[in-house]
Amino acid sequence: MGGALAFALSAAGERIDRLVFRDRKPPRALISRLEFKPELVPIRHVEITDSKVLIITTQDDELPSVVHFLADKVHPGTVVLHTSGSISSEILKPLAERDCATASMHPLASITNWKDGVERFPRAYFCLEGNEKAVTVGRRIVKTLGGKPFSIKTTEKALYHAAAVTSAGHVTALFDIAVSLMTKTGLDRTAARKVLQPLLLGVAQNLASKDTPAALTGTFSRGDDETFSRHLTALRKHASTLESSVYLDLALRSLDIAIQNGLNPKKGAHMRRTVRIAKDALR
Repeated sequence: MGGALAFALSAAGERIDRLVFRDRKPPRALISRLEFKPELVPIRHVEITDSKVLIITTQDDELPSVVHFLADKVHPGTVVLHTSGSISSEILKPLAERDCATASMHPLASITNWKDGVERFPRAYFCLEGNEKAVTVGRRIVKTLGGKPFSIKTTEKALYHAAAVTSAGHVTALFDIAVSLMTKTGLDRTAARKVLQPLLLGVAQNLASKDTPAALTGTFSRGDDETFSRHLTALRKHASTLESSVYLDLALRSLDIAIQNGLNPKKGAHMRRTVRIAKDALR
């Protein structure tokens, strides 16, 4: 995340004063792409930092120790942001007590390396919460990156992140289950992924313009209990307990959504009973 922000901000014309690292220096390929060459500083050598804005991009479990280490090394008035998704700005309290403006700034973007930010930060949403001054600076940074800022209550940061994980990491896990089931039809994993990906992309496109009730398609949106019965027979024969359990849990939620979109409640109730019977059989 640190490298991705440095590269994207530099590409947008911002100057990065220094990159602080723990054990390994930032890759040469990254440094060579930065417009203004920053100072590279091992964190153990940090004494006093005079940067007006400090962005902490460590992993969540390292954040408390980094904040403690920096507490007496920043000037009052410094804007300090961290990029954790699940931890609120409250973790920065030792810095706030030294009159720093503190907030969290988390991008809803899948970042796997320092190159990703330039492509994925633009149009991505960034969650901001914390001190008003720091949030204002965070909004400016987000707009510089081409992103879209929004704010939540500080007390609900973990819930926000659970929602984000459900829409990204859990969708990946769900797709993995779909691939696993498809391989049991005779396709290898590469072919299974290839044939399922357009379907996933189509759903994403539907969700971009419609609320979930209108976007839901397939067996449960139609209340097609005969097709559902065939699914259950196939799952009992080929699927693992986990795969079947996930399918059935999501079936209940799909039926709730379908009823919102006009599915006959009696048909929905009948299919719910079938789901619960199938779930009991897994125990």
